[in-house]
Amino acid sequence: MAGFGDDQEAMAEGKTKAAGLRGKPFRVVDPEGFPLSEWRDEDLMLEHGKGVEEAFVELVHRHQKGVLNYMYRMVQNRQVAEELTQEVFLALVRNAGRYEPTAKFTTYLYTIASNIVSKEWLRTKRRPKLFSVSSLWRSGSRDNDEFDPLDSVSDERACVLTAFQRGEVSEAVNSALTHLPGHQREAFVLRRFRDMSYEEIAEVTDTPVGTIKSRVVRAERALRPLLARFREYVKG
Repeated sequence: MAGFGDDQEAMAEGKTKAAGLRGKPFRVVDPEGFPLSEWRDEDLMLEHGKGVEEAFVELVHRHQKGVLNYMYRMVQNRQVAEELTQEVFLALVRNAGRYEPTAKFTTYLYTIASNIVSKEWLRTKRRPKLFSVSSLWRSGSRDNDEFDPLDSVSDERACVLTAFQRGEVSEAVNSALTHLPGHQREAFVLRRFRDMSYEEIAEVTDTPVGTIKSRVVRAERALRPLLARFREYVKG
């Protein structure tokens, strides 16, 4: 997979999959009459369900980086994270016709992502442990403008970091996350990196709110000494 940076490629793949699944072609919307960039996610998904090609492209454009970062932090492997991200967006294509906006779209999206992560965790128990590719990222991986494991750094601080500092903090964050149990890591990442409420995380993971709060607190306690020297760069 080349990544989700190429919206046209993602659009073409989604078009082919959806046409096969629903037995009808996508219809094209005139962007002059429909400023989809201003639509809510929920409305875009409903339009996607009707076969509107640009609605799907807009959803990919808005959310592919966030999902990819979430996946990377969950599995600590760039290639696997890309593959799982692709699964998430293809699931949107498969389920488009059945979508109902009963919750925020991001809750719906990350519920799909969480389920895919859970399946991946089960698969990894049957094969050798995945290695971290943060060092490869530091040396210059592809798609640098579209994927940044350190999206927790604020813009003001990011602009004064050198490339080495940025790589060092990024590696430290991802290394620290590997010390957390999977469910604590997920709760922490959704809370601190995706800015979800405890209630949203509870819905995404099908877990009581109190348990989610406990997982986040435990994760923060475990991470604090590991990231003490970087606390001026890392929020939360």
